[in-house]
Amino acid sequence: MRFPRQLTLELTAKCNFRCPYCYCVWHEYPALAKPELDATAWRTILDMCAADGVTDLLFTGGEALLRSDLFEILDHARRVLPEARLSLFTNASRLDETLIKKFRRRRIHLATSLQGLATYGAMTGTRRSYRRILAVIARAAELKWPMAVSMTITKANLAEAADMFAAAALSGAQAIQVGPVIWGGRAAACPSLMISRNAWEEVKRRIRALPDAHVPYTFCDEFICSCRADTPRPLLEKWADKNRAPCPAGKTFGVVGPNGLYRTCLHAMPTGIRRTGCAGTPTETAKGEKK
Repeated sequence: MRFPRQLTLELTAKCNFRCPYCYCVWHEYPALAKPELDATAWRTILDMCAADGVTDLLFTGGEALLRSDLFEILDHARRVLPEARLSLFTNASRLDETLIKKFRRRRIHLATSLQGLATYGAMTGTRRSYRRILAVIARAAELKWPMAVSMTITKANLAEAADMFAAAALSGAQAIQVGPVIWGGRAAACPSLMISRNAWEEVKRRIRALPDAHVPYTFCDEFICSCRADTPRPLLEKWADKNRAPCPAGKTFGVVGPNGLYRTCLHAMPTGIRRTGCAGTPTETAKGEKK
């Protein structure tokens, strides 16, 4: 199997946030997160990326900044993929000026998320304030290494969605992506967070009505991933967009999880994994893995 040109590497399942809408599939399928690969194994995967001509690589988690060997992995990536676009997604809780400069020197682009203002603590499962994340976004812009920002709209932060967008734009976000909660991960156990299509269309209308901040933005209209074979039919009937173009997962992009298993999509599973819910012990492992 050859890797597609665009690849996401989930370096760890560990995270210091507990976002109730988190899409990471190991909340449902714990076998996808264990055991985590060490730096040597990730270097081997990066060598494979170079051999297969990967041109766009995103490092994420979990929270990638929790890895003590992160820069060992990133430096190898830059050595073997000197011309590739390398990016890192972080919740920015550990990001500071020193780290921003280290990423800038290595030409590793940064992305983060703003998941609320008054609701930031609830939407991250922490006691943190949105003020620090906005300060980090602003400092990155001042250092000429601006961050892309994503926002997930839930029933909890719905009322402040336009204010969230404005705050990110005025803080210096390079680009903004906004989307509704996608069913799966922790959100599979919290379907009450999902908003209606009408509410989502109203969010888009309100954002479009804001004064132009000259920040490019995109809307992700996906409520449910068509790649998931285990999606309950009632949910597919309610949320699937029949007019949506076929997903290019596995053709133009793919994912390598914390334990090295390849998936075609962030929301999909390899064959041989059995769903256990957001807690519990997996009853079956991926084919080829040791039990």
